[in-house]
Amino acid sequence: MTLNLADRLELHELVARLAHLSDLADWKTYLSHFIEDATMDPGFAPPTRGVTEIEAFLRQTEGGTKGKRHVATNVLVEGAGDEATVISYLVVLEREEIPKVVATAVIRDRVVRRDGVWKVARHEVAVDPGMFVAMNGA
Repeated sequence: MTLNLADRLELHELVARLAHLSDLADWKTYLSHFIEDATMDPGFAPPTRGVTEIEAFLRQTEGGTKGKRHVATNVLVEGAGDEATVISYLVVLEREEIPKVVATAVIRDRVVRRDGVWKVARHEVAVDPGMFVAMNGA
C-alpha cells in the first residue's frame, strides 16, 4: 500500500521539526523522533548508533550548530506501508552574525512507523563537496 496524503504530510512535518529542534539544540526532543537503535551518519565523522551515542555526538559538535538556522527544502517522500525514505536538501545559515550560507547537504532519512508514529531509523547526511573545499580553504 502506498503512502497516503496524511503520511506524506506527517513526514514533511517531521523533517521541518528536526530542523527546528536542531536550531534549538533540543537534543532530547530531537531524538524522541528516532527509534532507540537508530543510526546517524553525519557525513563528516564516523556514523553513530543508538540514541545515547547520537546524543553524545550532537552535544560534542553543537558548537557547529549554535547560532545557525537549518532550512530543509525539496522534500521527497518514497515508500509504502510502515517504511519510507525521505530525501531533503539542507541549507544551514548563520543567524547571529552577518547572514550567510555555512553548509549545504542532502539528507536521506529512512523512517519507520512504530505504534502509529513515524520515527527515524537512519539519518544520513551527504555533505556537498563544495563544503569540504570551503573548509580546506579556510
